Amino acid sequence: MKLLIVDDDIYTREGLAETIPWNLYGIDDVMQAENGKEALHTVSWYLPDLIITDIRMPQKNGIDFCREAIRLVPDCKIIFITGYMQTEYLKDAIDLSAVAFIEKPIQPEAVMEALEKAVGKIQKHQEHTQLRKENEAYQKNRFLQAMLQKGVTEEQLEELCRNCGFFCTRQERYLCIRIWEQGSAMDDAQCDLYLQQYFAEGTEFVLSTRLPDAEQCVAVFACEEKRQSEILRKLRMFVSKYTEYTVAVGYFVDSLSGVYNSSRLAQIAMERGYFEPEVHYLEVDRLVQRKYIDPGIYQVFLQVYKENPWRIREWYQALLQQFATKKQAMTEGAQIIALTRTFASQILNDYPESLTAVGESDVETYMRQLERTSNIRETEQQFDLLLNGMERCLVEQNRYSRLVSDIRTFCIRNLSDNTLGGQMISDRFHLSVTYLNQLFKQELSVTIKQYISEMRMERARELLTQTYDTVDEIAAKCGYSNGNYFAKAFRENQHMSPTDYRKQMEKRYEKEPRT
Repeated sequence: MKLLIVDDDIYTREGLAETIPWNLYGIDDVMQAENGKEALHTVSWYLPDLIITDIRMPQKNGIDFCREAIRLVPDCKIIFITGYMQTEYLKDAIDLSAVAFIEKPIQPEAVMEALEKAVGKIQKHQEHTQLRKENEAYQKNRFLQAMLQKGVTEEQLEELCRNCGFFCTRQERYLCIRIWEQGSAMDDAQCDLYLQQYFAEGTEFVLSTRLPDAEQCVAVFACEEKRQSEILRKLRMFVSKYTEYTVAVGYFVDSLSGVYNSSRLAQIAMERGYFEPEVHYLEVDRLVQRKYIDPGIYQVFLQVYKENPWRIREWYQALLQQFATKKQAMTEGAQIIALTRTFASQILNDYPESLTAVGESDVETYMRQLERTSNIRETEQQFDLLLNGMERCLVEQNRYSRLVSDIRTFCIRNLSDNTLGGQMISDRFHLSVTYLNQLFKQELSVTIKQYISEMRMERARELLTQTYDTVDEIAAKCGYSNGNYFAKAFRENQHMSPTDYRKQMEKRYEKEPRT
């Protein structure tokens, strides 16, 4: 702690500085000033934790000095030195929340008694401040983690936003980025400091955290709509200044729940950066031209493709229909072709054998065929040929049938519904429960009930490992009617409670070597 002694009598100042064992009270830095005017200048740069000051001094008395000093250091504690017949100052001193008064002539015992009282208040305040900061950090991290999860409602995110002390007006725009530090392990604290300093102006908030599954940090910006271009410009300048970082940028969204899609696009951009190590600023627009088509479409494609590749044909046809009915949204067919090429590139990467279905010998030739299509129907036909080849590959690789894939997708999307079961699925797909179980036994070697139960356990393990949600919150997201039932089912499956599983996974992560 830092102490400032203010008195116009040099003997009083020196006597206090030399006779009191300050280190016993945690005070390791002592500064002096001979009047209120000089002291006020010292306070502006020294920022003391404690002030011991005489009341009656030339140029500026102790009361007036302290009134101005506490504006600079509001948490500073004050001990006044008073003389006989100075009682007219006591009311003002009390109004300033003085910790103690020491009468002249000064006795060391009185000083130490006042010090003990003042230091106790300082330590208590510091502990409270530290707890408040830790709670704020926890709330901010929880808010950020929630934005990066799929399915969290706007209302839930707005509540978490308010818990962090941010005022959400629904007028902000939000952007997610990913940051990777080249050549060393990611120092997320240093990275966060740089971001906070560099983007202190122009943003409502900047939140960042280290990703548990990668040597990367993720950050979310909130800003006014008119500042979007400014933020992107600053990000380019950021990587120019801090050349050790590579930044992958998602795209601006107009809701907190939309940050999830922005984060997924930032992840895709970062993954593409693997092929361009010399590029430090990776933007989604480089993957899909965005002059007329929202690049978020590519993220939706990947989501559908991952969940159930059999649904890609239906989804793509609906997408083209949407473009056809909104002709004002785009003026160049090249935009649709570029988007289709991006989809085709992903499929050919995963299923290269599908190329035989289009009658071409190599990828470049097929891509040129796409480029030559003169209308939306020809583009669709070329892509349909590729989808035929992909579906043939799915069958040959002994993947799930179209029906089972659709049922799996339905289960994923309705997992939080505690009524999800054989009867609900049978009604939805017009099947008997008996046939449904036979189908799952044949293709997955489990009944539909066993399959749903395992899916719920898998979702629960992910949430326990990757989120700060409570057990009751996780139970609801996994389709259990209450937390107690979920805890019992989890213990039977994992042979430990959800809380013990979370602790075990946290310890495992702490022990994992960081490269």
